[in-house]
Amino acid sequence: MSAQATFWAWGIQVPSSEKLVLLCLSDCHNGDTGQCNPSVNYISRKTSLDRKTVLKALRVLSDQEVLSRIKVEGSSNQYFLAVEAVPNMGLGVAQISPKAVPNMGHKPISKPKKNLHYENGDLETAKTIYNLILTLNPKHRQPSIESWANEIRLMREKDNCSHSEILSLFRFANSDDFWKSNILSPKKLRDKWDVLTIKKGGSGPQETSIWV
Repeated sequence: MSAQATFWAWGIQVPSSEKLVLLCLSDCHNGDTGQCNPSVNYISRKTSLDRKTVLKALRVLSDQEVLSRIKVEGSSNQYFLAVEAVPNMGLGVAQISPKAVPNMGHKPISKPKKNLHYENGDLETAKTIYNLILTLNPKHRQPSIESWANEIRLMREKDNCSHSEILSLFRFANSDDFWKSNILSPKKLRDKWDVLTIKKGGSGPQETSIWV
């Protein structure tokens, strides 16, 4: 239990269900690692909320960047709380604590900037996108590849898009006479994902991230 995390959680302005879940997580928070690993069933028992409500609350807290989650196969998920955020700033403004950077079992090629989290696969996808842009414009300015990798990570975690799907849709945009001059970053690709999917002849809207 971390008193700092509990104090921080009381100061976050969220609805009652999200507040209960956040307080439960803070009660399980490890002040040394910045990590807490309660199961969904445990959170449900402690808060007296049903499983569906707990999953929704976790998703809302993640979308508002109050916490981040690492899915672990065969075990409880790992949650990292933004305990160094300033309370009472409102929703969607919490910053993830440096302690909350998860250990994914590998190191990025370069050290991420503060609040940027990604895997090597995200970084490689970002570099591939940049190289595709260079085929059209060899003088295209060098972007922040780390920021691009973080955006791709968000597309994976929040939009349920795989690296292959991201590259496939970007290659389509990169070859289209109109979109090749408009889709010049992962963020632009994410913003126009549904439009491009329809244009490409995809199979409908993307599924939302499933919390289990």
